[in-house]
This record gives sequence, structure tokens and C-alpha cells, in this order.
Amino acid sequence: MKVKKLKAFTLSELLVVLLLTVVVVGLAFSVLNLVQQQMNGSRQNYQKTTELNLLKQALWRDFRTYQYLNFNMGDEHLHLSSAIDTVRYTFMEDYVVRQQDTFNIDLAAKTFYFDGTAVTDGMIDAIELETNKESGQKQVFVYRENAAIIYMN
Repeated sequence: MKVKKLKAFTLSELLVVLLLTVVVVGLAFSVLNLVQQQMNGSRQNYQKTTELNLLKQALWRDFRTYQYLNFNMGDEHLHLSSAIDTVRYTFMEDYVVRQQDTFNIDLAAKTFYFDGTAVTDGMIDAIELETNKESGQKQVFVYRENAAIIYMN
């Protein structure tokens, strides 16, 4: 009887192919993990920038809308009022609240000004906010020109 030899891969050849496959798949997952981390970092950066821009827009709008701007250092409240309406901003370490809106912003410093001079309490006409280093140390400066009635009262 004649033994017929089958053409096939040997066990050692299959193990080499399997090992190479494991290495390639491991590298692919490592690269995927790096890409996901990069995308997550970009998303967080975009969120922080968007939050800061929304706060800036709200401050600009309110500074132009309301006649009287008062800051109370004791309770960290900024009151903006007119004859018709009042808005209050509350400044905390890692967020700012405007009425029912919350802006998740880590503030490193906030400075209030009246007529170009830094003040800690009372009437203001400008505000400068600076975010933490983790948020990119971005600055926001919002001001308005005072009406004559501000100086009369």
C-alpha cells in the first residue's frame, strides 16, 4: 500500500502565523487606545472652550442689557439690575451659576473693575476672568461704558 502525502502546513508554521497575528492585533489595539485618548482630550478641550465662550456671551449680553452692576465679595454674587429685571451670577471655584444656568469653568482668578481701578466690592463696569492651568489659562475680559446716571447716584 502506498502512503499518500497530504500537502498541509506544519504545526510550527501555524504557531509562527498565530504568533505574528497576536503581535499585529496587540499593536492595533495599542494604536486604537492612543487614538481614543487623543479624541477624548480633544473633546474635553472643546467642551471647556465652549463653556467659556458661552459664559463670555452671557456676560457681554447682560453687561449691555442691565444698568446697575454690583459685586458682593462676601457671598461671591454679581447682581445686574435694571428697572425691569435682575440677574445674579454666583462665582464658585469650579463653576459659575447664572440664574438656572451652570457654566463648568475652573476659575483661577477673577478681578472686578470700576473706572479702570480694581475693586473688591460695590459697583463695577468690567470683569476679568482667568481659567486654571488645566483649562489652558484662558482669559475673558468683559466691560461696558458707564452711563452718566451711574456717576450721579
